[in-house]
Amino acid sequence: MSKPQKNQTFHLTEFLWDIWCVVSIIGIWPRFIEPNLLQVSRHRIGLDQLPESLKGLKIVQFSDLHLQQSVSNRFLRKLARKIKAADPDLLVFTGDFLCYSHLSKEDRGRLQAFLNGLEAHYGCYAIFGNHDYAQYVSINDKGEYDLLPEEENRSLIKRGFDRLLKTVTLAKKVTPQARSVQTNETLIALLQKTPFKILDNSHRKIKVKESYLNICGLGEYTLGKMDPEKTFQGYDKGFPGLILLHNPDGLPLLQDYPGEIVLCGHTHGGQVNLPWMWRKFTLMENERFKRGLIHDEGRCIYVNRGIGSCFSFRWFAIPELLVLTLE
Repeated sequence: MSKPQKNQTFHLTEFLWDIWCVVSIIGIWPRFIEPNLLQVSRHRIGLDQLPESLKGLKIVQFSDLHLQQSVSNRFLRKLARKIKAADPDLLVFTGDFLCYSHLSKEDRGRLQAFLNGLEAHYGCYAIFGNHDYAQYVSINDKGEYDLLPEEENRSLIKRGFDRLLKTVTLAKKVTPQARSVQTNETLIALLQKTPFKILDNSHRKIKVKESYLNICGLGEYTLGKMDPEKTFQGYDKGFPGLILLHNPDGLPLLQDYPGEIVLCGHTHGGQVNLPWMWRKFTLMENERFKRGLIHDEGRCIYVNRGIGSCFSFRWFAIPELLVLTLE
């Protein structure tokens, strides 16, 4: 008898995991209910010397879509409705369209259709996360940011238990293999057919009525692609700035650069927010930036809980859409 293929083993373990979640009862909420909820978080941000034309400007952020087969069309429609209802002046996505750098042919069509259904008065902008490059980069057993080939073929359940049983200390180091990973040309080509403009270590100065807003998008920190010097070229300090950064652990690299608001994702808000356990699944250099609104050295930083995850399991980290109003 031939051995089962990797993808067959993967589906079997996922099926057994779902059975356990149902039988255990306590697994029903984090596996089947909470990941399909969607909370709209609303905040008003006061900025000193804000131009009159920018008062009331509504910025809508979503992050970490992680589109895959398990993300239903019904959920995408719900997300699109809530974004439309928010009536964004500016719509931004802060990384991780994909899971493990992979997008099936069917999901390419679904992602393009979903993004083409979105709009904002002054434009839609996006940056890449660590899942969005040509190869997936995460944390290896040494705590380094490293290229993890064939990650998409490994059991999510097995990796989850590996995280629980092992203690990994972040080395704050990007390996040469991770730095060598290239952009995902398939994803770039897809996004070019949508309203979303890619900000990859680049800056735009957006005209809003009689004033302007700087918007900057950084490359991914865990791949060593973050280049603030390049990103802030042309930044006009006479006007406020909105900074898009996927991983909040990259915030120290922005210390010497302008920008009043920084929007991040990546952490999923801790994802499994049980004592001790969340730190096993959400490895961070600075746990202060786990989730929510943080005021730091004159900046307003928001770390979004994100929309999805490759491992559809959330506990006290309801998927989130942020509506931010300037005043």
